[in-house]
Amino acid sequence: MAKYYSLKHLPKFESYNEALEENYIRISILQRVGGFENNVLADKLIRCSEQQEKCNSVACKVCNRDFRIKRVDELVSKIRRDKGQWHVVTIIDYNRAFSDSYLLDFEPRKAKDRMRKQICRSGFEGPMFGTLELDRHRSCGLWLPHFHLIYQATKHNERAVCVLRKHIQRLQRQHIKQESDARPFKVQKLKKPFKQTSYAFKLVSLEVVDYICSRSGKRRTTKQRLLDKMFCEHLCWIDRMGRRAFLFSLGERGW
Repeated sequence: MAKYYSLKHLPKFESYNEALEENYIRISILQRVGGFENNVLADKLIRCSEQQEKCNSVACKVCNRDFRIKRVDELVSKIRRDKGQWHVVTIIDYNRAFSDSYLLDFEPRKAKDRMRKQICRSGFEGPMFGTLELDRHRSCGLWLPHFHLIYQATKHNERAVCVLRKHIQRLQRQHIKQESDARPFKVQKLKKPFKQTSYAFKLVSLEVVDYICSRSGKRRTTKQRLLDKMFCEHLCWIDRMGRRAFLFSLGERGW
């Protein structure tokens, strides 16, 4: 199995040109939908894309790519030096789902503080790191907050996982869609450090679309770009929030 030393070398990781192309797609959508804030953000992305002024906005695909490479390379280097086992946990907060009208009032820092308290009360020891993400589910028109977190799989933390799992499952019994089962807690081994860590730091919100598979007849989901107006509203919102609002860290200092 190939061993990579930078996220840039990972097969299928977006190239600079692909990130730049996505920026111009975002610029086009922002200008087409129009409005003062959309045009201001479009101008910011244009200046950054043309290398006039680096924007470092979470709405900028080029800057997010730069951030992911730097952050993921640093974390994977530390994980490999540690030589212990690491896990990835996805935690979905069904109870905190909200409608489109509440998007601008959603406070990522409060959501992270609530999750941090639950994790600490369960007995976790750091380091733990990852992100808070939001996806919109088209069938019910609700945004669903969720966390992608990476942690050391020590005996102590494995006991904490059991405590946290029971707590989360007790609180999150109902999915936001009646036809789906609630699965608020999922743990996986960190087998592919660059791929899995990069996924945890992708910093993108998508629209989850339900469909029926023509072959199996089973309900499936796919993820797409948000519809234009909502996409612009979301881009402007994450630009105002800043990248740090979506980053989660616990006990990482000194690691």
